[in-house]
Amino acid sequence: MDYGKLLKHATNQMNKGMDAYAKQFDLTGTQMSIIDFIGNQQQVLQRDIEAEFNIQRSTATVALQRMEKRGLVVRQPAATDGRQKTVVLTAKAQQLHQVVSQYIAKQQNAMNAAFTPAECETFVRMLQYFITLNSSQP
Repeated sequence: MDYGKLLKHATNQMNKGMDAYAKQFDLTGTQMSIIDFIGNQQQVLQRDIEAEFNIQRSTATVALQRMEKRGLVVRQPAATDGRQKTVVLTAKAQQLHQVVSQYIAKQQNAMNAAFTPAECETFVRMLQYFITLNSSQP
């Protein structure tokens, strides 16, 4: 069993499904995820987004710039540290947040319904191990 290949396939399918759903709102799956994260936190720093999605600063900057151009987020210097950017949802994105959250919850509920709590716990433990295993590689 090639776990890495299977995990990659599952991730690709999940991303395709999310992108297909997001398209009706003229969003991408990544934008949906960012809207959900910010909406649940109300206000975040760009570095929080980088950490949450395990992405580099440049990747987060490009994604947020695109979202800013589309009127989904506003970035401004943080009150406590001018070098950091605070990111908040616009009214347009706040309206989308509920729909986005419902979709994500529906996906989560489908997983929880298909497997026992013990199976879900094992799955999470396996994913965490896989992340740790591959983060310690050179």
